[in-house]
Amino acid sequence: MDKSSFLNYYKTILEKVSFDKRLLEKEYKKAKELLEGPEARDLDYWVKSQGLLRRTDPVPIDKNNSRVT
Repeated sequence: MDKSSFLNYYKTILEKVSFDKRLLEKEYKKAKELLEGPEARDLDYWVKSQGLLRRTDPVPIDKNNSRVT
């Protein structure tokens, strides 16, 4: 599966779990770990445009795919 397919896949997943903040954060984190560069930025833009960031904060990920606190 190419990266754009993963991007579309995670957009669908995030829409479906947006009712639950904890689940939304979990799936957003997984997407950010998988996607890189332009795809990650596209996902961030899409999440903001959908208003999903009102329910969760952006999840910063370091180079080791760990959540930055």
